[in-house]
Amino acid sequence: MFRPRPLLLILTVLLVSCSTTRRAIVPDEETVALTTSDQRKYEYYFLEVIKLEQLGRYDEAYEMLQHCLAICPTAPSALYKTATYHFVLNQKEKAEEALQRAVEGAPDNYWYRQTLASYYQSNREYDKAIAIIEEMQQQFPNRNSELLPALVGLYNHTGQYDKVIDVLTRLEQLTGKSEAISMEKMRNYLLMGNKEGGFNEMETLAAEYPDNLYYRVILAEVYMDHGRTAEAEPILQHVLTEDPDNGPAKITLAEYYRQQADTVRYLAWADSVVMSADVNDEFKVRMMAQLIKDQTDSLWVMALFERAVARPQQSAKLGHLCVQYMLSLKQPEERIRPILLRMLEAEPDHIPARSQLLAYAAMRSDTEEMVSICSDGIDYTPEVLTFYYYKGVALHHFMGKPHEALDTYRQATRQITEESDAEMASDIYTAMGDIHNEQGQLAETYLCYDTALVYNPSNIFVLNNYAYFLAEEERDLEKAEQMSRQAIEAEPDNATYLDTYAWVLYKLKRYEEALTYIERALATEMEPSDELYEHAGDICHQLGYKHKTLDYWYKALDLRHQNGTVDMQLKKKIDNMK
Repeated sequence: MFRPRPLLLILTVLLVSCSTTRRAIVPDEETVALTTSDQRKYEYYFLEVIKLEQLGRYDEAYEMLQHCLAICPTAPSALYKTATYHFVLNQKEKAEEALQRAVEGAPDNYWYRQTLASYYQSNREYDKAIAIIEEMQQQFPNRNSELLPALVGLYNHTGQYDKVIDVLTRLEQLTGKSEAISMEKMRNYLLMGNKEGGFNEMETLAAEYPDNLYYRVILAEVYMDHGRTAEAEPILQHVLTEDPDNGPAKITLAEYYRQQADTVRYLAWADSVVMSADVNDEFKVRMMAQLIKDQTDSLWVMALFERAVARPQQSAKLGHLCVQYMLSLKQPEERIRPILLRMLEAEPDHIPARSQLLAYAAMRSDTEEMVSICSDGIDYTPEVLTFYYYKGVALHHFMGKPHEALDTYRQATRQITEESDAEMASDIYTAMGDIHNEQGQLAETYLCYDTALVYNPSNIFVLNNYAYFLAEEERDLEKAEQMSRQAIEAEPDNATYLDTYAWVLYKLKRYEEALTYIERALATEMEPSDELYEHAGDICHQLGYKHKTLDYWYKALDLRHQNGTVDMQLKKKIDNMK
């Protein structure tokens, strides 16, 4: 968005463009000399433009601009603003013309020229953009730290690698030699097929900063990458003589021996990299990733991982790669668990490590550990909803503490934001609704289910349960039918969902349809429940199918007897049918 200019600067530009007698901007157009009255009018309209833009009233602002141009057609400030409107309206030719006139009217205005150059670049008219930036580089030498990098990009676009090198040399004179500039110059030398020029560039960088060992390592890498491998080893050995724990030198030397197929030395230097207390974790992870990529013996790699991770860790990065590798090899929990704990010592807020520990605890049904892991997770990463959810599950379903579970879920809802996992937010409200339902609090249940569906309208579990509860209450049956139908459309072979839909249809007195879906449920379910049989009997009863009704009811009654339940109401229904 264009930032309004100070009034003093606006007036200065106006005086230059509208009150002097220099040559007109448009060929054969006479210079507009403003009277004092017109000058004031122009200032008024232009300030109105700025005010209207700040209010977001752009149509009115554009109209005011037309008043400005009617008073002074050559005013650069009005022309520049007009160009921005043409850009928004995708009127590129008009925008370009207005910008060109603004630049001609105010040749010393940096921003007008920069905008015109940016327009040409976006329009892929690179030669025009280059011409403007080259001119600006001479005109605004104090802005060369911005202009020269722009020229580098433009010359790269046009494949003028020699020009890229020339501009980088100018930038180097301004800022001094640096790794970034030298690497870019080297890259362009190589694109030109000039390897010696590239080598010379990196050699000069290393020579100019002899105390910077990293530049010497980069030089060795360049030699290794471009056919002068033999020259790399002496440089790296010299660096390690001066700094025995230099991580980049160690890892590069290991790569050197790998390229030479010297496996013994390669593995020895890999071990040195990973086991060094002074090498940062980034280099250790790179080294281990290379060993894995090389398909190095997995027993050797795991042993190195375990030795390295057993030491105090700077971060969890190395442990994370180790765990991923061990999981890929299907290693047991007892071997991975210590590494996960080490990771959490280094980074207590490391979510993947804690989540993996939680998964192991869940597989062992160790609910106490699940609660402990989740509680720590909530303390260190309160924004992660997963830990609230599984803590609530453990408290509710395994430890019989629904009230504590509900408190945990409520704590989670206070952490939900627009960035939160919507499906997990939905699951949390679903779990809250289930607890309220168990406690006979249907209003609270429905409120939680409604919220769950806001976060995940496709939450099939909620759609099914909500529909069933409404059917049982014989309320909002049309809503229940829509929700239940959505559930079976998502899972057409789910017997539970088919049963719910049949029961909703039964409550709607659509008995023939209900029979179709209850029979599908019975055919789908390997071991139908007593409730499913009873529903089937109730539907057949409404259709007058006496034998089917009794058959289904007897099956329901028999299953309840097997479970030790005496259902006098069902027995009475059967007796009344006889």
